[in-house]
Amino acid sequence: MRVLQFVAADRWTGAAATALQLAEALRGAGVECEFAYRPGRNLEQRLQGLPWCHPVFAKERSIGQVRAAVDRVRRLSSGFDLVHVHLPHDHLLARMALKGSPTPLIRSFHHMGHLRADPYHRWLLRGTAGVGLANSAMPPLVVRVPALRGVPVRVLPVALEQRFFSGGARGAGRGRLGIPPDAVVAGTIGKLDRSRGQDLFLRALAASPGVHGLVIGKGPYETALRKLAQVLGVERRLAFAGYVEEGLEDLYAAMDLFVFPAAGSDQAHRAIAEASACGVATVAADLPGVRDVVEPGVTGDLYPATDAAALAVLMTGWAREPGRRRAAGEAAAARARTLWTPHRLAEAAADLYAAVLP
Repeated sequence: MRVLQFVAADRWTGAAATALQLAEALRGAGVECEFAYRPGRNLEQRLQGLPWCHPVFAKERSIGQVRAAVDRVRRLSSGFDLVHVHLPHDHLLARMALKGSPTPLIRSFHHMGHLRADPYHRWLLRGTAGVGLANSAMPPLVVRVPALRGVPVRVLPVALEQRFFSGGARGAGRGRLGIPPDAVVAGTIGKLDRSRGQDLFLRALAASPGVHGLVIGKGPYETALRKLAQVLGVERRLAFAGYVEEGLEDLYAAMDLFVFPAAGSDQAHRAIAEASACGVATVAADLPGVRDVVEPGVTGDLYPATDAAALAVLMTGWAREPGRRRAAGEAAAARARTLWTPHRLAEAAADLYAAVLP
């Protein structure tokens, strides 16, 4: 079986990271899989020199450029048994490129907002042969889209890089940021944006005396968050790590508690799985799909989304119970080693493909 994965994105984040890890998982399982993407940022840096990765996309700014992109997809997809796309724009290019072709088109949905039944999406999704989903809360949404009724549907689990299973180096992460060795640290990660809940995290931190905060990420909201930290009086027990890729596992390991206040663009909630693999308990907003990666009372706790007071109560309680944190972290790491592996992802994808191919 020959599979082409492609995503018209250039950053190692969100759907692009998930698509690449699916390609790597399939290749590790012996499937002949290739990957197409848009060059220009850190995704290209990660993939340079790999003969099975193709930097073929560009930002189209005219009808002529769209046609050229469709032609590239048509040529590249020739000879593959199926094509698997991940974002609406990928799907558009592939739909036009494969018009009249018997090659099945698979679509992954990484965000619930992409499962729409408006006229454009009814047209776009027509003829989709199979669907991969980011979490178990999404299947009921699929049946609401007429074009997807009756097609094979599978939830494709998170697959983590091996470095997270090592657990990271707690001392290295804290030393990098000047965090006291004996501090109780609650941390969060994500693009610094109004939609990502870091302000709620800071408000909960202000109501959690003695707890230190760690924010990983960069974005347009950083200045506002730093000002909010000063207003709340938490700036002396708060560290901003910026965007971190290399050594991220050490920063997870530096935490005593991982906080997940809002979902990102990929609603598999990969960050929770990464923190879990590093042996960190999670306190998360009770959002769709979060229960796939947090087992309440075993690997962490859930609170009502947007409720800073409820988050503060949980943070304070977990901070006072080191034994509970340790047990939950061990349970989380064991769960990660069992559930979120490339092998499990490749199995789920192969099952989807077998349901699609004649």
